[in-house]
Amino acid sequence: MAVARTAPSFEEKLRSAVSARRLQVHLKKFSTLHRETGGPDERAAVDYIAETLRADGIDVQVHEFSGFVSLPREASLNVVGLEPTSIPCRPRSFGANTPPGGLEGELVFVGSLEEDRSKMIFARTGEESDYEGKDVRGKIVLGTAGGPDGVKRAHDHGAIAYIHMWPSGEDAIHEMIVTSIWGTPTPESISRLPKIPALSIKKSDGERLRRLMALGQVRVRIDAEAETGWRTLPLAVADIPGQDPEFLLVGAHIDSWYEGVTDNATGDACLIEMARVLKKQQKKLRRGVRFAWWPGHSHGRYAGSTWYADAAFDELRRRALGYLNIDSPGVRETAIFDCRYNMGEVEELMKRTVSEVTGRSPNIRRPFKAGDQSFWGIGLPSFGAFRMLPLDHKDRATVGGSGAGWWWHTPADSLDKADAGILAQDTALYLTITARVVTPAVLPFNFVPAARDFTSLLSELERAARGSFPLSDLVVRADELGTLAARLEGVRSELEAATAGRKPRGKDAVRIARLNRGLMALSRILNPVLYTVEGPYDHDPALQAPMLPGLQTARKLATLNPQSDEYGFLRARLVRERNRAADALANAAEHIELMLTQVGPAARG
Repeated sequence: MAVARTAPSFEEKLRSAVSARRLQVHLKKFSTLHRETGGPDERAAVDYIAETLRADGIDVQVHEFSGFVSLPREASLNVVGLEPTSIPCRPRSFGANTPPGGLEGELVFVGSLEEDRSKMIFARTGEESDYEGKDVRGKIVLGTAGGPDGVKRAHDHGAIAYIHMWPSGEDAIHEMIVTSIWGTPTPESISRLPKIPALSIKKSDGERLRRLMALGQVRVRIDAEAETGWRTLPLAVADIPGQDPEFLLVGAHIDSWYEGVTDNATGDACLIEMARVLKKQQKKLRRGVRFAWWPGHSHGRYAGSTWYADAAFDELRRRALGYLNIDSPGVRETAIFDCRYNMGEVEELMKRTVSEVTGRSPNIRRPFKAGDQSFWGIGLPSFGAFRMLPLDHKDRATVGGSGAGWWWHTPADSLDKADAGILAQDTALYLTITARVVTPAVLPFNFVPAARDFTSLLSELERAARGSFPLSDLVVRADELGTLAARLEGVRSELEAATAGRKPRGKDAVRIARLNRGLMALSRILNPVLYTVEGPYDHDPALQAPMLPGLQTARKLATLNPQSDEYGFLRARLVRERNRAADALANAAEHIELMLTQVGPAARG
């Protein structure tokens, strides 16, 4: 007897429609373009995206805006003295230019040589304690924390330049950006533009310099030039509208270092293919999907996504369901998942989806300050799933993308580093995540983990403050929020089960509409406090900070003299931040109580 075949589900149709062949065509095109932001190849890439999508009947807009960007040009590093030596190097985006004739100074090593390939390069921020007992005033720092945090710290201690010795040992020099200004500067933030030059060198050359330093004082002369200023940047945005006006924002940066195949041509191709597949299934979409290809990521500190967060603020605040960032998928031989950039309310969704689709165990992590995460202040939930090389893989290095491949931000990031088959699998995963946000009647946001985040963070800060700044009442409020969030999740999951596979009608439809609006509003209440200091209308610096960043200086208060001005000033700041957190917790609790009153238990029928 023939066995009846079960019709494929909507998600299965999406996944099976992904074409590795089409993805490879896009990758080949992008691999011919060095997509320097504001340059002709970036424009050619945007035109290709727009033409490809329009051929599939997809509406595309190409916005143009002026972005403040920095393009590294030339650099040199020479040891001066009896045995002059030249060291290969590259300048950093937004590093200061050296004066004519260069800059000369004594070299001082600061920081740690310890390598941890399980962490990204952004995690190497250095510590204030690295400078204890070291006088770097008027000198050039050699160190392994050469991002915006480390360069700023070196400048604050009086250094005249920073040479970043890469922590892992690949035979490659990595490009990077050192400004802490997120997006285009404002009058208030422009003073944070780096005031000292910064160079990249290989680990082996850093070790070579350290060997010379062990023999005595070493002086070096550096030259560094970056072309910094305004450029017109193109930003492509494609819409697949759903039945309702809400939409999920999905983004990938279009600019690159060199041809940047795995950072981020693979992500750009992924978005094109996602849009094509979803367009064919558009009638099934309850909510829409909006795709954006960000310029100014690598050379403008996320200038494109920041501009869009500002320019489309009202629509994003009221209609966007969240932000899914896609960066460096489809890398050859990647096999494990690092699910960073996930906020608490999407934790359960991401755990379940990554596990079900890939068969892999997801490592769910909260967001850190990188990767076009320009929407925290608006309050959008952030999603992320990144396939990585195994920790013991021969190509794994301490980098910031490309699946942790050593070729990240180098000329070696070429077509051979991508795998269209793996990219198709990653695209299928992202389509499933998208479908689980935009097609169910009930939004899949569970705020119990977010409430737990508040409780654990406030409890830890209470202990760290050692009585200098009590937070126990906020811990109680966070616990109460957790209890309310659990009740809300009970109602949400009950309504989700009651309406699975059918269109909600009558009272269920009204309740679900109220619930979904309430869930979106909760993210706007909690996330700006949990992840930012500046809040909805500005952007925090690109400096790594723990969650609840506004209250983190409570740790420092305990170390200060209560009679000092510094103590008084810091305490005043902390009181204001405490009020902000308390207000968010109270507003969220009141909001959930109102939702529970309005929504009530699910109606069966």
